[in-house]
Amino acid sequence: MIEDPDRWAPAYAEAGAGNVTIQMANASALEHNVTIAEGTKVLGATPTFAGGSKTLTVKLKPGKYTFYCSVPGHRPAGMEGTLTVS
Repeated sequence: MIEDPDRWAPAYAEAGAGNVTIQMANASALEHNVTIAEGTKVLGATPTFAGGSKTLTVKLKPGKYTFYCSVPGHRPAGMEGTLTVS
């Protein structure tokens, strides 16, 4: 679960292969989302939203994936992390 997207914690997560569910709670008035990618290929994303929470479920094979906020400027500001699936 990503609880404070303004700080993007945690920046590292692990999950088992198969259906992986990420819940993102955004307490900020700023809009955010969570996007999962393998390299440059986007595998899924929540809608961009302010306040509340959204859930994303994607089927993942073992490997390393990147999760990030795709709102312009947010990823370069540090809103990204690594998801390791085993």
